[in-house]
Amino acid sequence: MKSLSLKVLSFPRANRWLSFILVAIIATLCILMISPTLAQPVPAGNPIDGFPVVLDGTELFRIKQGVPNVASAEERAEVINERLEAVAMDDTIPIEAIRVEEQENVSLIVAGDTTVITVQDSDLTREGQSRQEVAETVTEIMRTAIAQYRQARTTQNIARGALIAGLGTIALLIFLSIANYFVNYLFKRVRAADESNQLGLRIRNFHFLGAHATNYLLRNAIGLLRLTLIVTALFIYIPFVLSQFPATRPVGKQMLESIAHQVAALGSGLLNYLPNLVIILLIAIITKYLIGFATLVIFEIGRSNHYDWFYPEWTRPTIRLVAILIMAFAGIVMVPYLPGFGSAAFEGLSLFVGVLFGFGSSTAIANMVAGVILIYTRAFRVGDFIQVGDILGEVVEKSLFVTRLINFKNTVITIPNSSILSNNVVNFSSISRQVGEQKEHLCLHTTITLGYDVPWRKVHDVLVKAAEHTAHILLEPRPFVLQTALNDFNVSYELNACTDEVLKMPDIYSELHQNIQDFCNQAGIEILSPSFSALRDGNHSTIPSDYLPTDYVSPPFNVNYPKD
Repeated sequence: MKSLSLKVLSFPRANRWLSFILVAIIATLCILMISPTLAQPVPAGNPIDGFPVVLDGTELFRIKQGVPNVASAEERAEVINERLEAVAMDDTIPIEAIRVEEQENVSLIVAGDTTVITVQDSDLTREGQSRQEVAETVTEIMRTAIAQYRQARTTQNIARGALIAGLGTIALLIFLSIANYFVNYLFKRVRAADESNQLGLRIRNFHFLGAHATNYLLRNAIGLLRLTLIVTALFIYIPFVLSQFPATRPVGKQMLESIAHQVAALGSGLLNYLPNLVIILLIAIITKYLIGFATLVIFEIGRSNHYDWFYPEWTRPTIRLVAILIMAFAGIVMVPYLPGFGSAAFEGLSLFVGVLFGFGSSTAIANMVAGVILIYTRAFRVGDFIQVGDILGEVVEKSLFVTRLINFKNTVITIPNSSILSNNVVNFSSISRQVGEQKEHLCLHTTITLGYDVPWRKVHDVLVKAAEHTAHILLEPRPFVLQTALNDFNVSYELNACTDEVLKMPDIYSELHQNIQDFCNQAGIEILSPSFSALRDGNHSTIPSDYLPTDYVSPPFNVNYPKD
Protein backbone atom coordinates (compact mmCIF):
# COMPACT_ATOMS: atom_id res chain seq x y z
CA MET A 1 0.00 0.00 0.00
CA LYS A 2 2.86 2.39 0.79
CA SER A 3 4.69 1.94 -2.53
CA LEU A 4 1.45 2.35 -4.50
CA SER A 5 0.63 5.63 -2.77
CA LEU A 6 4.12 6.99 -3.44
CA LYS A 7 3.87 6.17 -7.15
CA VAL A 8 0.49 7.77 -7.59
CA LEU A 9 1.29 10.94 -5.64
CA SER A 10 4.92 11.43 -6.59
CA PHE A 11 6.22 14.89 -7.44
CA PRO A 12 7.32 14.26 -11.11
CA ARG A 13 3.98 12.71 -12.03
CA ALA A 14 2.14 15.65 -10.46
CA ASN A 15 4.25 18.11 -12.47
CA ARG A 16 3.56 16.26 -15.73
CA TRP A 17 -0.15 16.26 -14.91
CA LEU A 18 -0.15 20.01 -14.20
CA SER A 19 1.79 20.69 -17.39
CA PHE A 20 -0.77 18.78 -19.41
CA ILE A 21 -3.60 20.78 -17.82
CA LEU A 22 -1.92 24.10 -18.55
CA VAL A 23 -1.25 23.17 -22.20
CA ALA A 24 -4.90 22.19 -22.63
CA ILE A 25 -6.04 25.49 -21.06
CA ILE A 26 -3.76 27.59 -23.25
CA ALA A 27 -4.91 25.74 -26.40
CA THR A 28 -8.55 26.31 -25.46
CA LEU A 29 -7.95 30.02 -24.83
CA CYS A 30 -6.20 30.41 -28.18
CA ILE A 31 -9.12 28.79 -30.00
CA LEU A 32 -11.59 31.07 -28.24
CA MET A 33 -9.52 34.16 -29.03
CA ILE A 34 -9.07 33.23 -32.70
CA SER A 35 -12.80 32.52 -33.19
CA PRO A 36 -14.66 35.67 -32.13
CA THR A 37 -18.06 34.12 -32.82
CA LEU A 38 -17.55 31.34 -30.29
CA ALA A 39 -19.04 31.34 -26.86
CA GLN A 40 -21.10 34.51 -27.19
CA PRO A 41 -23.95 34.06 -24.71
CA VAL A 42 -27.16 35.75 -25.78
CA PRO A 43 -29.78 36.80 -23.22
CA ALA A 44 -33.06 34.96 -23.55
CA GLY A 45 -36.07 36.69 -25.09
CA ASN A 46 -39.82 36.17 -25.15
CA PRO A 47 -42.84 37.80 -26.84
CA ILE A 48 -43.85 39.66 -23.67
CA ASP A 49 -40.48 41.15 -22.62
CA GLY A 50 -39.17 41.35 -26.19
CA PHE A 51 -36.07 39.99 -27.89
CA PRO A 52 -32.66 41.50 -27.07
CA VAL A 53 -30.31 43.38 -29.35
CA VAL A 54 -26.82 42.42 -28.19
CA LEU A 55 -23.34 43.62 -29.05
CA ASP A 56 -20.23 42.03 -27.57
CA GLY A 57 -22.36 40.13 -25.03
CA THR A 58 -24.03 43.30 -23.71
CA GLU A 59 -27.76 43.84 -24.13
CA LEU A 60 -28.50 47.26 -25.65
CA PHE A 61 -32.31 47.26 -25.95
CA ARG A 62 -35.20 44.93 -26.78
CA ILE A 63 -37.46 44.57 -29.79
CA LYS A 64 -41.08 43.88 -28.88
CA GLN A 65 -42.79 44.59 -32.21
CA GLY A 66 -42.26 42.96 -35.56
CA VAL A 67 -42.92 44.32 -39.08
CA PRO A 68 -46.38 43.24 -40.19
CA ASN A 69 -46.33 40.72 -43.03
CA VAL A 70 -42.50 40.97 -43.14
CA ALA A 71 -40.77 39.69 -39.96
CA SER A 72 -41.61 38.77 -36.40
CA ALA A 73 -40.05 40.54 -33.42
CA GLU A 74 -37.54 37.71 -32.96
CA GLU A 75 -36.54 37.73 -36.66
CA ARG A 76 -36.29 41.50 -36.59
CA ALA A 77 -33.97 41.36 -33.54
CA GLU A 78 -31.74 38.78 -35.25
CA VAL A 79 -31.40 40.95 -38.37
CA ILE A 80 -30.53 44.01 -36.26
CA ASN A 81 -27.91 42.00 -34.34
CA GLU A 82 -26.22 40.90 -37.59
CA ARG A 83 -26.20 44.41 -39.05
CA LEU A 84 -24.98 46.01 -35.81
CA GLU A 85 -22.08 43.57 -35.45
CA ALA A 86 -21.13 44.10 -39.12
CA VAL A 87 -21.05 47.89 -38.60
CA ALA A 88 -19.03 47.52 -35.38
CA MET A 89 -16.42 45.35 -37.14
CA ASP A 90 -16.14 47.77 -40.09
CA ASP A 91 -13.61 50.38 -39.01
CA THR A 92 -14.24 52.38 -42.23
CA ILE A 93 -17.57 53.51 -40.84
CA PRO A 94 -16.91 56.32 -38.32
CA ILE A 95 -19.00 56.69 -35.23
CA GLU A 96 -20.31 60.05 -36.51
CA ALA A 97 -21.70 58.27 -39.59
CA ILE A 98 -24.32 56.60 -37.44
CA ARG A 99 -27.30 58.93 -37.76
CA VAL A 100 -31.09 59.16 -37.91
CA GLU A 101 -32.89 59.79 -41.22
CA GLU A 102 -36.56 60.69 -41.05
CA GLN A 103 -39.01 59.34 -43.58
CA GLU A 104 -42.75 59.19 -43.72
CA ASN A 105 -44.08 57.41 -40.59
CA VAL A 106 -40.64 55.86 -39.81
CA SER A 107 -37.20 56.86 -38.58
CA LEU A 108 -34.20 55.11 -40.10
CA ILE A 109 -30.98 54.63 -38.11
CA VAL A 110 -28.26 54.49 -40.75
CA ALA A 111 -24.56 53.69 -40.52
CA GLY A 112 -22.88 54.82 -43.69
CA ASP A 113 -24.99 53.33 -46.48
CA THR A 114 -26.43 50.55 -44.27
CA THR A 115 -29.79 50.81 -42.59
CA VAL A 116 -29.36 49.19 -39.19
CA ILE A 117 -32.86 49.60 -37.72
CA THR A 118 -36.21 51.14 -38.62
CA VAL A 119 -38.02 52.79 -35.72
CA GLN A 120 -41.81 52.65 -36.01
CA ASP A 121 -44.56 54.28 -34.03
CA SER A 122 -45.34 50.88 -32.56
CA ASP A 123 -41.86 50.78 -31.03
CA LEU A 124 -42.71 53.58 -28.58
CA THR A 125 -42.48 52.31 -25.02
CA ARG A 126 -43.07 55.48 -22.99
CA GLU A 127 -45.97 57.86 -23.12
CA GLY A 128 -45.06 61.42 -24.11
CA GLN A 129 -41.97 60.29 -26.05
CA SER A 130 -41.98 60.81 -29.81
CA ARG A 131 -40.64 58.46 -32.44
CA GLN A 132 -37.79 60.82 -33.19
CA GLU A 133 -36.75 60.93 -29.54
CA VAL A 134 -36.76 57.12 -29.39
CA ALA A 135 -34.63 56.96 -32.54
CA GLU A 136 -32.12 59.46 -31.12
CA THR A 137 -31.89 57.52 -27.85
CA VAL A 138 -31.31 54.22 -29.70
CA THR A 139 -28.72 55.88 -31.94
CA GLU A 140 -26.78 57.18 -28.95
CA ILE A 141 -26.85 53.70 -27.34
CA MET A 142 -25.53 52.15 -30.56
CA ARG A 143 -22.77 54.74 -30.95
CA THR A 144 -21.56 54.12 -27.38
CA ALA A 145 -21.65 50.32 -27.76
CA ILE A 146 -19.82 50.38 -31.10
CA ALA A 147 -17.18 52.75 -29.71
CA GLN A 148 -16.58 50.40 -26.76
CA TYR A 149 -16.54 47.39 -29.11
CA ARG A 150 -13.82 48.93 -31.28
CA GLN A 151 -11.86 50.31 -28.33
CA ALA A 152 -11.71 46.85 -26.73
CA ARG A 153 -10.24 45.41 -29.92
CA THR A 154 -7.44 47.86 -30.38
CA THR A 155 -3.92 46.49 -30.45
CA GLN A 156 -3.08 48.26 -27.23
CA ASN A 157 -5.98 46.75 -25.31
CA ILE A 158 -5.38 43.25 -26.70
CA ALA A 159 -1.69 43.53 -25.75
CA ARG A 160 -2.71 44.75 -22.31
CA GLY A 161 -5.11 41.79 -21.93
CA ALA A 162 -2.41 39.37 -23.05
CA LEU A 163 0.01 40.86 -20.53
CA ILE A 164 -2.53 40.53 -17.70
CA ALA A 165 -3.33 36.97 -18.81
CA GLY A 166 0.39 36.17 -18.84
CA LEU A 167 0.81 37.58 -15.35
CA GLY A 168 -2.21 35.55 -14.26
CA THR A 169 -0.63 32.42 -15.75
CA ILE A 170 2.62 33.13 -13.91
CA ALA A 171 0.65 33.66 -10.68
CA LEU A 172 -1.15 30.35 -11.31
CA LEU A 173 2.15 28.52 -11.81
CA ILE A 174 3.61 30.08 -8.66
CA PHE A 175 0.51 29.14 -6.65
CA LEU A 176 0.52 25.57 -7.98
CA SER A 177 4.25 25.25 -7.24
CA ILE A 178 3.75 26.48 -3.66
CA ALA A 179 0.77 24.20 -3.22
CA ASN A 180 2.73 21.28 -4.62
CA TYR A 181 5.66 22.03 -2.31
CA PHE A 182 3.31 22.26 0.68
CA VAL A 183 1.59 18.99 -0.24
CA ASN A 184 4.90 17.17 -0.67
CA TYR A 185 6.04 18.58 2.68
CA LEU A 186 2.90 17.06 4.25
CA PHE A 187 3.69 13.73 2.56
CA LYS A 188 7.20 13.78 4.04
CA ARG A 189 5.84 14.52 7.52
CA VAL A 190 3.37 11.64 7.25
CA ARG A 191 6.11 9.30 6.01
CA ALA A 192 8.43 10.35 8.86
CA ALA A 193 5.67 9.87 11.44
CA ASP A 194 4.91 6.44 9.96
CA GLU A 195 8.55 5.39 10.15
CA SER A 196 8.70 6.49 13.80
CA ASN A 197 5.44 4.67 14.66
CA GLN A 198 3.63 7.85 15.66
CA LEU A 199 0.61 7.60 13.34
CA GLY A 200 -1.68 5.60 15.59
CA LEU A 201 -4.85 7.60 16.22
CA ARG A 202 -6.06 7.55 19.84
CA ILE A 203 -8.98 9.34 21.45
CA ARG A 204 -8.07 9.39 25.14
CA ASN A 205 -7.52 5.72 25.98
CA PHE A 206 -9.39 4.39 22.96
CA HIS A 207 -7.23 3.14 20.08
CA PHE A 208 -9.25 4.46 17.14
CA LEU A 209 -7.02 3.70 14.13
CA GLY A 210 -3.80 1.80 13.60
CA ALA A 211 -0.68 3.24 11.98
CA HIS A 212 -1.31 1.71 8.54
CA ALA A 213 -4.93 2.85 8.41
CA THR A 214 -4.01 6.37 9.55
CA ASN A 215 -1.20 6.51 6.97
CA TYR A 216 -3.61 5.47 4.20
CA LEU A 217 -6.26 8.02 5.23
CA LEU A 218 -3.78 10.89 5.61
CA ARG A 219 -2.15 10.26 2.24
CA ASN A 220 -5.50 10.18 0.46
CA ALA A 221 -6.66 13.27 2.34
CA ILE A 222 -3.51 15.14 1.27
CA GLY A 223 -4.05 13.99 -2.32
CA LEU A 224 -7.62 15.29 -2.14
CA LEU A 225 -6.30 18.59 -0.76
CA ARG A 226 -3.93 18.90 -3.73
CA LEU A 227 -6.77 18.23 -6.19
CA THR A 228 -8.99 20.78 -4.41
CA LEU A 229 -6.30 23.46 -4.59
CA ILE A 230 -5.71 22.80 -8.29
CA VAL A 231 -9.41 22.85 -9.19
CA THR A 232 -10.00 26.02 -7.15
CA ALA A 233 -7.08 27.77 -8.81
CA LEU A 234 -8.32 26.78 -12.28
CA PHE A 235 -11.86 27.90 -11.49
CA ILE A 236 -10.48 31.37 -10.75
CA TYR A 237 -7.82 31.41 -13.46
CA ILE A 238 -9.89 30.38 -16.49
CA PRO A 239 -12.66 33.03 -16.26
CA PHE A 240 -10.08 35.66 -15.28
CA VAL A 241 -8.07 35.03 -18.44
CA LEU A 242 -11.16 34.75 -20.64
CA SER A 243 -12.38 38.13 -19.40
CA GLN A 244 -9.18 39.82 -20.66
CA PHE A 245 -9.96 39.33 -24.36
CA PRO A 246 -12.90 40.79 -26.29
CA ALA A 247 -13.79 37.53 -28.06
CA THR A 248 -14.04 35.57 -24.82
CA ARG A 249 -14.96 38.33 -22.37
CA PRO A 250 -18.69 37.41 -22.30
CA VAL A 251 -17.82 33.82 -21.45
CA GLY A 252 -15.40 34.93 -18.75
CA LYS A 253 -17.90 37.35 -17.25
CA GLN A 254 -20.60 34.69 -17.30
CA MET A 255 -18.29 32.18 -15.57
CA LEU A 256 -17.24 34.75 -12.97
CA GLU A 257 -20.87 35.65 -12.34
CA SER A 258 -21.74 31.95 -12.01
CA ILE A 259 -18.88 31.35 -9.56
CA ALA A 260 -19.82 34.47 -7.60
CA HIS A 261 -23.44 33.32 -7.52
CA GLN A 262 -22.45 29.86 -6.25
CA VAL A 263 -20.14 31.34 -3.62
CA ALA A 264 -22.86 33.79 -2.56
CA ALA A 265 -25.40 30.95 -2.38
CA LEU A 266 -22.98 28.89 -0.31
CA GLY A 267 -22.28 31.83 1.99
CA SER A 268 -25.97 32.57 2.30
CA GLY A 269 -26.70 28.92 3.08
CA LEU A 270 -23.99 28.86 5.73
CA LEU A 271 -25.26 32.13 7.18
CA ASN A 272 -28.83 30.84 7.32
CA TYR A 273 -27.63 27.58 8.87
CA LEU A 274 -25.53 29.40 11.48
CA PRO A 275 -28.27 29.41 14.20
CA ASN A 276 -28.71 25.64 13.84
CA LEU A 277 -24.95 25.19 13.94
CA VAL A 278 -24.77 27.21 17.16
CA ILE A 279 -27.48 25.02 18.69
CA ILE A 280 -25.62 21.85 17.64
CA LEU A 281 -22.41 23.19 19.18
CA LEU A 282 -24.25 24.06 22.41
CA ILE A 283 -25.75 20.56 22.56
CA ALA A 284 -22.29 19.06 21.99
CA ILE A 285 -20.73 21.22 24.73
CA ILE A 286 -23.52 20.43 27.20
CA THR A 287 -23.22 16.73 26.37
CA LYS A 288 -19.48 16.83 26.98
CA TYR A 289 -19.85 18.45 30.40
CA LEU A 290 -22.71 16.14 31.37
CA ILE A 291 -20.55 13.11 30.58
CA GLY A 292 -17.69 14.62 32.57
CA PHE A 293 -19.95 15.32 35.54
CA ALA A 294 -21.45 11.81 35.42
CA THR A 295 -17.93 10.34 35.24
CA LEU A 296 -16.88 12.20 38.40
CA VAL A 297 -20.00 11.13 40.29
CA ILE A 298 -19.61 7.48 39.31
CA PHE A 299 -15.92 7.52 40.25
CA GLU A 300 -16.78 8.94 43.67
CA ILE A 301 -19.47 6.31 44.22
CA GLY A 302 -17.02 3.59 43.21
CA ARG A 303 -14.35 4.86 45.61
CA SER A 304 -16.63 5.49 48.57
CA ASN A 305 -16.91 2.90 51.31
CA HIS A 306 -20.45 3.98 52.12
CA TYR A 307 -21.99 2.23 49.10
CA ASP A 308 -21.56 -1.48 49.61
CA TRP A 309 -24.00 -2.19 46.78
CA PHE A 310 -21.71 -0.56 44.17
CA TYR A 311 -18.58 -2.59 43.43
CA PRO A 312 -15.37 -1.01 42.10
CA GLU A 313 -15.38 -3.15 38.93
CA TRP A 314 -18.70 -1.57 37.98
CA THR A 315 -17.15 1.89 37.67
CA ARG A 316 -15.83 1.89 34.10
CA PRO A 317 -18.72 -0.10 32.55
CA THR A 318 -21.20 2.21 34.24
CA ILE A 319 -19.35 5.26 32.89
CA ARG A 320 -19.50 3.83 29.36
CA LEU A 321 -23.20 3.00 29.61
CA VAL A 322 -24.09 6.42 31.02
CA ALA A 323 -22.00 8.12 28.32
CA ILE A 324 -23.79 6.09 25.60
CA LEU A 325 -27.20 7.00 27.02
CA ILE A 326 -26.31 10.71 27.27
CA MET A 327 -24.93 10.75 23.70
CA ALA A 328 -28.00 8.90 22.40
CA PHE A 329 -30.30 11.45 24.02
CA ALA A 330 -28.14 14.30 22.66
CA GLY A 331 -28.30 12.75 19.19
CA ILE A 332 -32.10 12.62 19.33
CA VAL A 333 -32.22 16.29 20.33
CA MET A 334 -29.62 17.24 17.68
CA VAL A 335 -31.17 15.45 14.68
CA PRO A 336 -33.82 18.13 13.86
CA TYR A 337 -31.03 20.72 13.49
CA LEU A 338 -28.97 18.70 11.01
CA PRO A 339 -28.78 19.84 7.35
CA GLY A 340 -31.46 18.27 5.20
CA PHE A 341 -33.66 17.22 8.10
CA GLY A 342 -37.21 16.64 6.89
CA SER A 343 -36.20 16.17 3.25
CA ALA A 344 -37.22 13.09 1.27
CA ALA A 345 -33.59 11.92 1.12
CA PHE A 346 -33.20 12.24 4.88
CA GLU A 347 -36.44 10.35 5.52
CA GLY A 348 -35.45 7.61 3.07
CA LEU A 349 -32.05 7.23 4.69
CA SER A 350 -33.63 7.10 8.16
CA LEU A 351 -36.08 4.43 7.00
CA PHE A 352 -33.29 2.38 5.44
CA VAL A 353 -31.14 2.58 8.58
CA GLY A 354 -34.13 1.68 10.76
CA VAL A 355 -35.01 -1.38 8.66
CA LEU A 356 -31.37 -2.46 8.50
CA PHE A 357 -30.98 -2.05 12.25
CA GLY A 358 -34.26 -3.85 12.96
CA PHE A 359 -33.51 -6.92 10.82
CA GLY A 360 -29.81 -7.23 11.48
CA SER A 361 -29.30 -6.26 15.08
CA SER A 362 -31.56 -8.57 17.09
CA THR A 363 -28.68 -10.93 17.91
CA ALA A 364 -26.34 -8.04 18.59
CA ILE A 365 -28.83 -6.44 20.99
CA ALA A 366 -29.31 -9.77 22.77
CA ASN A 367 -25.53 -10.11 23.20
CA MET A 368 -25.27 -6.50 24.38
CA VAL A 369 -28.01 -6.94 26.99
CA ALA A 370 -26.39 -10.19 28.12
CA GLY A 371 -23.04 -8.38 28.40
CA VAL A 372 -24.57 -5.72 30.63
CA ILE A 373 -26.18 -8.39 32.83
CA LEU A 374 -22.88 -10.29 33.12
CA ILE A 375 -21.12 -7.10 34.21
CA TYR A 376 -23.54 -6.33 37.00
CA THR A 377 -23.99 -9.94 38.15
CA ARG A 378 -20.20 -10.11 38.66
CA ALA A 379 -20.08 -13.63 37.26
CA PHE A 380 -16.40 -13.25 36.35
CA ARG A 381 -13.67 -10.72 35.68
CA VAL A 382 -10.84 -10.40 33.20
CA GLY A 383 -8.10 -12.76 34.37
CA ASP A 384 -10.49 -15.23 36.02
CA PHE A 385 -10.30 -18.91 35.18
CA ILE A 386 -13.79 -20.10 34.27
CA GLN A 387 -15.67 -22.92 32.62
CA VAL A 388 -18.66 -22.30 30.33
CA GLY A 389 -20.25 -25.57 29.33
CA ASP A 390 -17.39 -27.71 28.02
CA ILE A 391 -15.10 -24.69 27.46
CA LEU A 392 -12.39 -24.08 30.07
CA GLY A 393 -10.01 -21.12 30.00
CA GLU A 394 -8.81 -17.77 31.30
CA VAL A 395 -10.86 -14.64 30.54
CA VAL A 396 -8.71 -12.30 28.40
CA GLU A 397 -11.41 -9.92 27.13
CA LYS A 398 -14.87 -8.99 28.34
CA SER A 399 -16.93 -6.69 26.11
CA LEU A 400 -20.59 -5.87 25.65
CA PHE A 401 -21.01 -8.39 22.83
CA VAL A 402 -18.53 -11.24 23.34
CA THR A 403 -16.19 -12.75 25.90
CA ARG A 404 -12.85 -14.23 24.90
CA LEU A 405 -11.12 -17.08 26.72
CA ILE A 406 -7.69 -18.57 26.22
CA ASN A 407 -7.27 -22.21 27.13
CA PHE A 408 -4.17 -24.13 28.22
CA LYS A 409 -3.26 -24.79 24.59
CA ASN A 410 -3.13 -21.04 23.86
CA THR A 411 -6.27 -21.20 21.74
CA VAL A 412 -8.47 -18.10 21.92
CA ILE A 413 -12.16 -18.95 22.12
CA THR A 414 -14.80 -16.27 21.44
CA ILE A 415 -18.16 -16.85 23.11
CA PRO A 416 -21.24 -14.64 22.51
CA ASN A 417 -22.48 -13.18 25.77
CA SER A 418 -25.99 -14.52 25.17
CA SER A 419 -24.54 -18.06 25.12
CA ILE A 420 -22.73 -17.45 28.41
CA LEU A 421 -25.90 -16.11 30.00
CA SER A 422 -27.84 -19.24 28.98
CA ASN A 423 -25.19 -21.63 30.40
CA ASN A 424 -23.82 -22.36 33.84
CA VAL A 425 -20.59 -20.47 34.52
CA VAL A 426 -18.06 -22.09 36.86
CA ASN A 427 -15.56 -19.54 38.21
CA PHE A 428 -12.46 -21.15 39.71
CA SER A 429 -10.82 -17.81 40.58
CA SER A 430 -13.48 -15.94 42.52
CA ILE A 431 -12.92 -17.83 45.79
CA SER A 432 -9.20 -17.05 45.67
CA ARG A 433 -9.69 -13.28 45.83
CA GLN A 434 -8.72 -11.54 49.04
CA VAL A 435 -11.75 -10.77 51.17
CA GLY A 436 -10.72 -8.61 54.10
CA GLU A 437 -7.84 -10.33 55.92
CA GLN A 438 -9.08 -13.85 55.22
CA LYS A 439 -8.22 -15.64 52.01
CA GLU A 440 -9.97 -18.73 50.72
CA HIS A 441 -8.41 -21.27 48.37
CA LEU A 442 -9.66 -23.40 45.49
CA CYS A 443 -10.24 -27.03 46.41
CA LEU A 444 -9.23 -29.56 43.73
CA HIS A 445 -10.56 -33.09 43.84
CA THR A 446 -10.08 -36.38 42.08
CA THR A 447 -11.69 -39.81 42.61
CA ILE A 448 -10.31 -43.37 42.49
CA THR A 449 -12.08 -46.68 43.18
CA LEU A 450 -10.45 -49.56 45.07
CA GLY A 451 -11.66 -52.94 46.20
CA TYR A 452 -13.11 -53.73 49.61
CA ASP A 453 -10.05 -55.82 50.45
CA VAL A 454 -7.87 -52.68 50.81
CA PRO A 455 -8.14 -51.05 54.29
CA TRP A 456 -9.70 -47.62 53.99
CA ARG A 457 -7.37 -46.07 56.58
CA LYS A 458 -4.40 -47.12 54.50
CA VAL A 459 -5.98 -45.64 51.39
CA HIS A 460 -6.61 -42.33 53.15
CA ASP A 461 -3.02 -42.15 54.37
CA VAL A 462 -1.56 -42.95 50.93
CA LEU A 463 -3.76 -40.43 49.09
CA VAL A 464 -3.01 -37.63 51.56
CA LYS A 465 0.75 -38.27 51.25
CA ALA A 466 0.43 -38.19 47.44
CA ALA A 467 -1.30 -34.80 47.64
CA GLU A 468 1.25 -33.38 50.10
CA HIS A 469 4.10 -34.24 47.74
CA THR A 470 2.44 -32.44 44.81
CA ALA A 471 3.71 -28.99 43.85
CA HIS A 472 1.36 -26.03 44.49
CA ILE A 473 -0.81 -28.12 46.87
CA LEU A 474 -1.17 -26.30 50.18
CA LEU A 475 -0.34 -28.11 53.41
CA GLU A 476 -2.76 -25.87 55.27
CA PRO A 477 -5.60 -26.58 55.02
CA ARG A 478 -4.41 -30.20 54.98
CA PRO A 479 -5.58 -32.51 52.14
CA PHE A 480 -8.36 -34.91 53.09
CA VAL A 481 -10.22 -37.90 51.65
CA LEU A 482 -13.95 -38.51 51.44
CA GLN A 483 -15.51 -41.89 50.75
CA THR A 484 -18.27 -40.85 48.40
CA ALA A 485 -19.84 -44.22 47.59
CA LEU A 486 -19.87 -47.90 48.54
CA ASN A 487 -20.35 -49.51 45.16
CA ASP A 488 -21.18 -53.13 44.42
CA PHE A 489 -17.56 -54.15 43.85
CA ASN A 490 -15.45 -51.21 45.05
CA VAL A 491 -15.27 -48.09 47.20
CA SER A 492 -15.05 -44.54 45.76
CA TYR A 493 -12.36 -42.39 47.42
CA GLU A 494 -12.39 -38.64 46.68
CA LEU A 495 -9.10 -36.83 47.38
CA ASN A 496 -9.50 -33.12 48.15
CA ALA A 497 -6.58 -30.65 48.22
CA CYS A 498 -6.36 -26.85 48.18
CA THR A 499 -4.25 -24.63 45.93
CA ASP A 500 -3.79 -20.92 45.26
CA GLU A 501 -2.44 -21.41 41.74
CA VAL A 502 -5.67 -21.65 39.77
CA LEU A 503 -4.05 -21.15 36.37
CA LYS A 504 -1.83 -24.21 36.93
CA MET A 505 -4.73 -26.63 37.40
CA PRO A 506 -3.78 -28.98 34.51
CA ASP A 507 -0.18 -29.30 35.77
CA ILE A 508 -1.35 -29.84 39.37
CA TYR A 509 -3.84 -32.55 38.37
CA SER A 510 -1.25 -34.30 36.21
CA GLU A 511 1.38 -34.37 38.98
CA LEU A 512 -1.23 -35.37 41.57
CA HIS A 513 -2.29 -38.39 39.52
CA GLN A 514 1.34 -39.40 39.04
CA ASN A 515 1.96 -39.23 42.79
CA ILE A 516 -1.19 -41.29 43.51
CA GLN A 517 0.15 -44.02 41.23
CA ASP A 518 3.62 -43.93 42.79
CA PHE A 519 2.46 -43.94 46.42
CA CYS A 520 -0.14 -46.66 45.83
CA ASN A 521 2.46 -48.83 44.14
CA GLN A 522 4.89 -48.26 47.03
CA ALA A 523 2.16 -49.24 49.50
CA GLY A 524 1.28 -52.36 47.53
CA ILE A 525 -2.15 -51.06 46.58
CA GLU A 526 -3.27 -52.14 43.14
CA ILE A 527 -5.37 -49.39 41.56
CA LEU A 528 -8.28 -51.13 39.92
CA SER A 529 -12.00 -51.45 40.15
CA PRO A 530 -12.60 -55.19 40.76
CA SER A 531 -15.63 -56.92 39.42
CA PHE A 532 -15.98 -60.53 40.60
CA SER A 533 -18.29 -63.25 41.93
CA ALA A 534 -17.45 -64.94 45.21
CA LEU A 535 -17.99 -68.66 45.92
CA ARG A 536 -18.07 -68.88 49.68
CA ASP A 537 -16.98 -72.53 49.69
CA GLY A 538 -13.21 -72.27 49.52
CA ASN A 539 -12.72 -68.55 48.94
CA HIS A 540 -10.96 -66.15 51.28
CA SER A 541 -13.22 -63.48 52.73
CA THR A 542 -13.12 -60.05 51.13
CA ILE A 543 -13.18 -58.42 54.57
CA PRO A 544 -9.81 -56.75 55.28
CA SER A 545 -7.51 -58.94 57.40
CA ASP A 546 -7.49 -56.38 60.22
CA TYR A 547 -11.10 -57.17 60.83
CA LEU A 548 -10.71 -60.99 60.72
CA PRO A 549 -9.86 -63.18 63.71
CA THR A 550 -6.21 -64.00 64.17
CA ASP A 551 -6.93 -67.71 63.72
CA TYR A 552 -8.98 -67.18 60.57
CA VAL A 553 -8.32 -69.85 57.94
CA SER A 554 -9.78 -69.87 54.49
CA PRO A 555 -12.39 -72.61 54.25
CA PRO A 556 -11.44 -75.60 52.13
CA PHE A 557 -13.03 -76.15 48.79
CA ASN A 558 -15.47 -79.07 49.02
CA VAL A 559 -16.46 -81.23 46.08
CA ASN A 560 -19.54 -83.38 46.49
CA TYR A 561 -20.09 -86.35 44.22
CA PRO A 562 -23.58 -87.55 43.50
CA LYS A 563 -24.58 -90.85 45.06
CA ASP A 564 -25.33 -93.78 42.85
